[in-house]
Amino acid sequence: MIFILLSFICFSFVHTDQLIDLPSYSIDLDQDPLDRWSNIIPNFTEPMQEFNREIRAQIPSIFIQVAETITSRLDKHIPQPYRDELTSIARGISMPLADIVLVNLVYELRTFCTSVLIRTANQTILHGRNLDFDLNTNLLRRLTFHAKFFRSTNPRFHYESIHFAGSIGLLTSSRSGYFSFSINQRQTGDQNWWMNALMSIVYLHSTPLFILTRSIFDNPIMSYVDMKYTLEHHHLIAPVYFIITDGRSSGLILTRNRLNSINPIELNSTIVQTNYDHWLPDPLDDFRRTTAERILNSTQITRENLFNLVLSTIPVLNKITIYTALMSPGEDNLDIFAKIRTLNTRFSYVF
Repeated sequence: MIFILLSFICFSFVHTDQLIDLPSYSIDLDQDPLDRWSNIIPNFTEPMQEFNREIRAQIPSIFIQVAETITSRLDKHIPQPYRDELTSIARGISMPLADIVLVNLVYELRTFCTSVLIRTANQTILHGRNLDFDLNTNLLRRLTFHAKFFRSTNPRFHYESIHFAGSIGLLTSSRSGYFSFSINQRQTGDQNWWMNALMSIVYLHSTPLFILTRSIFDNPIMSYVDMKYTLEHHHLIAPVYFIITDGRSSGLILTRNRLNSINPIELNSTIVQTNYDHWLPDPLDDFRRTTAERILNSTQITRENLFNLVLSTIPVLNKITIYTALMSPGEDNLDIFAKIRTLNTRFSYVF
């Protein structure tokens, strides 16, 4: 009797996607760096401290020791004004400075993402990205905000970032009328990449991404060509992908190892980058890139379709997606459009 009953039951998974607006905060780069974050970071005290405890529980103690070594010689590894910004955050949230350094490194070394560049019918370039993170996604959603950087002495200078509290670096950022960029982690199969990244700071004086990215966007005379050259040649602490565009004529993916760029790919109509080299097949268990490409090849390319179809289709959107962001740097005064995403899945059955 039980067997007969089960034969008439259909099982399925039901997915619901919760979209939440981001809080927004402004950072005046003309303000003393020791004060820049003092009105922002206290709003995130509880989730920041909880996130820090989780990092310390999951990361081997040797990594924490290296972060403490970096902090003890901060003047040798972190230039001003960013050294004072890290101090400002540590003071504002009553956390050890070494923990803030470690949080910044974790933010930039564990981003599993999908980035997309598409050329629209009017020849502007859209830059979309889903940022995925594999460490306590619910906490990361609570730490996400829309940062707007500006200079009170220069009304024409400003840029934006979809930001994690406690970080001073940029992972998803746009300067209207100039350029946008996103960073994806590059999976290379190196089992010691975490330690290699930390050692490259200590012994090779390589620049962490949270310093490099800010130095690019904080420079008022930085052009798209200058940014491209810097990202191609600057020594890094870990392999990554840089996805960049000027929003009008040029866009490309830079595949980086620690010392240089290899096999860059220029935008024609569309480019999709996840966490694997574009000249190699993706793993059999990761369909994000092929799913996004299939939709792009069969859909009219618009801003709405980029968000509602490409970046909202499973598995491009998945359970560790923190946020979706759309950038249009070629269009003046158009803010980053972003939503915090929470994909829930429940088991359902019908008779």
